[in-house]
Amino acid sequence: MAIAKVRRIKPYSGYTEDTPDKLLLDAGVFFKDFKVGTDTYKTAKAAGKCLGATIKGGEYSSKPNIRRMELDGVKTRTVGDTLYDGWETYIKANLAEMTSDNLIAALGAADKTTATEIEGYDKITGRETPLPSDYIGNITWIGNLLGEDKPIIIQIFNGLNENGLTLAVEDKNNSTVEVQFYGNLDSDVYDDPEKGIVPPFAIYRPTETTAAETAETKTTT
Repeated sequence: MAIAKVRRIKPYSGYTEDTPDKLLLDAGVFFKDFKVGTDTYKTAKAAGKCLGATIKGGEYSSKPNIRRMELDGVKTRTVGDTLYDGWETYIKANLAEMTSDNLIAALGAADKTTATEIEGYDKITGRETPLPSDYIGNITWIGNLLGEDKPIIIQIFNGLNENGLTLAVEDKNNSTVEVQFYGNLDSDVYDDPEKGIVPPFAIYRPTETTAAETAETKTTT
């Protein structure tokens, strides 16, 4: 009778003891006009900069628009043949709070007035053209890195929602305002070509300690 060979699964993995400290957890929170270095989570919430509670969080994306030089005889990707024709960057949030400001932000180009037809209402109306004031200085997401005391901060600048407003309602469920704020450059970046174009986003990640620094800290404590 043939004897079955013992086969063992080897634990090849990128996991280390520091892996849990690098995990990004939970839905985080979304702010508008958050000033890095001045605002904190606490002060920004107290100042009314929070967009509100969310359902199923949101999303961040920054993706370059790639142009590859098409040259005779070049059959495959080659180092140096790639150009970036700008960036497409956005922050998306599924907002649970139906505030007037959130509805206006979703519409993109809209105004709020006090309703004259009925007492105790704001009246929100759309516009044909977005104004400079419709662009929000920054949309900021703040989230939790498990092993860090400081949060990770992601911002897009001059945010404008281009997807409009859609409300889906049903029994035994919450409706949400889905906003997808796209980052936009300030127009004055084109006044001085020597400065170059910096894409309209920034990511602030708490400075990581090296394995040697971590080992030294454990030894001294």
